Amino acid sequence: MEVIYNQPDPEYRKAEGQSQSHLKCILKSPAHYESAKTFSMIPTPAMEMGTALHCRVLDGEKAFQSSYIQKPKDINLSTKEGREWKATVGKKKILTTGGKDDPWNSVEGMTEALRKLDWFKGTDKEYIKYNEVSIYWDWLGVKCKARLDRVLVDEGIVLDLKTTDSVDATTFQKKVVGLQYDFQAAYYAKAAEIAYGKPFRFIFVAVERKAPYCVDMFEVSPNMMREGLTKNQAALKLLKTCATLDQWPVPEPSINKLDYPRWYTPYGASSSPILELPF
Repeated sequence: MEVIYNQPDPEYRKAEGQSQSHLKCILKSPAHYESAKTFSMIPTPAMEMGTALHCRVLDGEKAFQSSYIQKPKDINLSTKEGREWKATVGKKKILTTGGKDDPWNSVEGMTEALRKLDWFKGTDKEYIKYNEVSIYWDWLGVKCKARLDRVLVDEGIVLDLKTTDSVDATTFQKKVVGLQYDFQAAYYAKAAEIAYGKPFRFIFVAVERKAPYCVDMFEVSPNMMREGLTKNQAALKLLKTCATLDQWPVPEPSINKLDYPRWYTPYGASSSPILELPF
């Protein structure tokens, strides 16, 4: 087992070990897991905004300023002047102002909202140390790795930042189930337990991407943690079997019954009148 504090993200990604985001693909099928190694996901604007927020809040202002830059409003990147300006920023990622997503102002707004929480004020002298904590360990004979957003060792809590459209509890619950965040929660809590020798609670800190940038917190229940742990172990065992046999099958096709969902209203029963032609 190894714990590395503030390990650069590129180094973590290149390091040996199964990450939860990759591993959980095998629950869809071994073929999906194998494909995920070859075809990297193209980040959406929302994902890129989330990455920028993580850098600003967890890595600190200095790291953010060295990695990101705001595009001036009067610069058009498709013009000669714009291309010349872009050449001067080097490898920094450019965040625009305005538009549908308003990345720069959204990151600013979300950061201010999170700084109101004691957990993210950033005034503790060891604040940065316990952010982006890389943990490497063996689990069921598989080399695993996890990169935890923030670890509160004394309190026994792992915090995970999520940007979202809404912090409404029902809406966020659907997102957790649909994206299998229970898998992540159990995986990261296990990593923290292995690293620090005690059980950890897991809390999602969700912040809305648009003003007024509402923040809310969701602690994973023991029941959800048990389900996530069951998925973790099933994925690891399946991975070992597939790796031993060097076989990565796709799901067998079958005929599925297709019908309307429960919320569908039949056309004839609709409150809207059926169109009648004037002849």
